[in-house]
Amino acid sequence: MNLPYRYDLPNSIAVNTIITSLNRKLKKTLKAFPHTYFMETDNTRTLFTNHGLHVNKLGKQLLTCQVATFLYSTSEPKKSPPISLSWYKLQNYKYLAQEDNQIISITRNSSRNMRLPVTRSDDFLWKA
Repeated sequence: MNLPYRYDLPNSIAVNTIITSLNRKLKKTLKAFPHTYFMETDNTRTLFTNHGLHVNKLGKQLLTCQVATFLYSTSEPKKSPPISLSWYKLQNYKYLAQEDNQIISITRNSSRNMRLPVTRSDDFLWKA
């Protein structure tokens, strides 16, 4: 978020030019990091209190709305299609299931058939 202006000092013009340059440098620095977001707030005088240092009620509401819209936009599900792995073929599966609840392994050396794992519903502890 950018730095707010200072309207409480008599030489606020000089201070605000320094704040403007700091905001510009901060924005330029954050462009190098793609996982960051620079939120620019409105720095008009009407959003500050009478003495000019703190943000008034309208400014706080505007700031919370900006933060909320940013959070909602980041939590929306992505519409991009899933990435398919072209190198991962059916031959790479380790086990194949059969109809009689036994698993045949493609790479097994043992001739003993493996049973499917027992689910909770078949376990004696979970029966009512």
